[in-house]
Amino acid sequence: MASAARLQRLNKLVQTDLDSLPERLVSALHDQDDHDEQGGVSFEPDSKPPSPTDKQAQTPKAEATPQPQPKPTALEEAKTESKSHPSSKLPMVSTPKLPPSTLSRGDLASPIDAFAPFGAITKYPYKFVNKNLMQEIASGFFDGGKIWTREWDFFYVWDIEPSKPLILVREQQFQALLDEINSTLKLNLKVTDQQREDGLVGRFPNHPLLLPRYLGRSTSREEHDKMVSTAPSRTFRPAGETSSPGTTDRDSLEAFRKMMEDMWDVQAKKGKAQKAKKLEDRIAKQQTMNRMFKRCQRYLGLRPTAPATPSPPAPAIDPSLPSPFPFDQSPIFVCVDVESYERAHHLITEVGIATLDTHDLLTLAPGPDGLNWRAQITARHFLIRENMHLVNSQFISGCPDRFEFGTSEVISQADAPGYISNLFHPGNGDRPIILLGHDPHSDIRYLQSLNFNPLPLPHLLEIIDTATLYRVWRREQNPTSLGKILYDFDVVAWHLHNAGNDAVYTVQAMLAVCVREAAIRGTAELKIVREEQRKGREEDLQSEALVRAREEALGWSEGEEGDDGKRPKPVEQKKKVKNGGEVSMGGIVPVLRHEARSAGRARDAQRGLRDRSMGGIYERGEAVAGSYVRASQRGGHARGRGRGWGRGRGGRGGIDVGGGSTSRVEEWDGTVEGWHLPS
Repeated sequence: MASAARLQRLNKLVQTDLDSLPERLVSALHDQDDHDEQGGVSFEPDSKPPSPTDKQAQTPKAEATPQPQPKPTALEEAKTESKSHPSSKLPMVSTPKLPPSTLSRGDLASPIDAFAPFGAITKYPYKFVNKNLMQEIASGFFDGGKIWTREWDFFYVWDIEPSKPLILVREQQFQALLDEINSTLKLNLKVTDQQREDGLVGRFPNHPLLLPRYLGRSTSREEHDKMVSTAPSRTFRPAGETSSPGTTDRDSLEAFRKMMEDMWDVQAKKGKAQKAKKLEDRIAKQQTMNRMFKRCQRYLGLRPTAPATPSPPAPAIDPSLPSPFPFDQSPIFVCVDVESYERAHHLITEVGIATLDTHDLLTLAPGPDGLNWRAQITARHFLIRENMHLVNSQFISGCPDRFEFGTSEVISQADAPGYISNLFHPGNGDRPIILLGHDPHSDIRYLQSLNFNPLPLPHLLEIIDTATLYRVWRREQNPTSLGKILYDFDVVAWHLHNAGNDAVYTVQAMLAVCVREAAIRGTAELKIVREEQRKGREEDLQSEALVRAREEALGWSEGEEGDDGKRPKPVEQKKKVKNGGEVSMGGIVPVLRHEARSAGRARDAQRGLRDRSMGGIYERGEAVAGSYVRASQRGGHARGRGRGWGRGRGGRGGIDVGGGSTSRVEEWDGTVEGWHLPS
């Protein structure tokens, strides 16, 4: 057992090292670490730690007075810097506690939830915001382990070719973080359309092999790392979950493969080739949406079916007359809307189904924006008896008792598949069906959870999304809510979020978009509409650019009177290290914090800490009977053990550590020379 005198000498030795560093760095040892494996520390744009010059440029320090003063100590400089740092002026933010989780380890996530890769979130201020806002956001909400001490519900998903799981959090929790940043710093951060396209946020296909699963709740880096290191395998299923067949849906597999590729990429630096591929994919996606729009008009007799040979553009129609073109394939539109309980989405509360038979439109003029055709829509509204007591109120205002287009019907969940199936086989079962919805894939997942799957129906011709139709009409990247679409076309909508009402209004929105475009295509009116849309987008972009330019100009001198530049700051010298040697800027620093143990062993109590002022990184080490271990984490680990022996492997340049030996490390743009282990 180690003597009290030996432990006292060890504590004194460690305390000397602690006292030699700025106070900010010492306090950081008590926070969670921030190394580059999964975020928290940005190595953009060239994967190198910031130099002292960069650090000075990002963090203002208190300026020296004109009178001669004795050179301040490192600790005094750090105290002054900490007080003047933007993060010290931020109001305290009270992070709300998460409600108790209803999921257990390995449980499947809801198919309607969207997720963000957590590795990208930890790098959010460094990769996804303007550089002039980066440091303030990072200091207030990310640095010093702040991002890890929030409550997070983590999920995991294995890739098709598993190597390690991708760790995710729900979009709602990511948005809650952005809301706190916006409220504190008076900003307007949001997940942009481009960021969604790039994979910062996405929704997974509804299949047990492709959906994320719950990993657990964490409030520290240690908890996160432990959960990730013991994440269940790809084949794990919690007790009670039935085995699922392998998916043969090529579209789902391709969507999953692309989503996983995007989410892995968004956590890393992207090259020009990847950006070009994103642009190519976006153009192809827009062309696909355009074709959907035109087919929908063909089904309604609003656009002719093009012959094999090239033909002139389709002419405009007169909405006061019946449709001039054949109703391609004479389909029946079946629109589905499903409502679930906001606190447990697997509990279905309402199902609304609206139908529109194109046979009823043959001799009827559509009217302005399809006004006359709206009367031909029929609807059913089902309330699930077992869940009628669950009414949404927190995130949306549920109104299950306000069906405007008939009488609601109460059915059991067991009987629901039969009722729904009958509406997908109206009259002659051979008639083609168009499944319509506003983001219909979510509603399809809900139907599947009710044991009715419309996708294998042989007469299902196509799935059409009204959100996509409106995007084509407006030429917008971002989907729009159903309520806003109805408002744009002056459609009076009562009691939205009633499943029956929403189904009817979705059909009305489809008619309005298709008839409006058909009535003005090729005319001067359409040119005016397109010009207004173009100007609106340009004005939005110009406004954003102007705000960004003004923000970037903050802090630059504009010829202020009476400022001669003041005195220069002292040139920083190489830092001396206890027990010999010196550390160049950008090099490795020794492990600083230890716990003394009765057996004479002291261990590093922190892992992955990043020394911000010196740019070095050290991960883990231990000291036995007073010997030191230096460790770096950039391409490898360095470890040392015992007195008189030991060896380590480090990043570029490497590191060897042994009792009483001298080592040399070349790491990034700095070196460590003359490391002497105490005897």
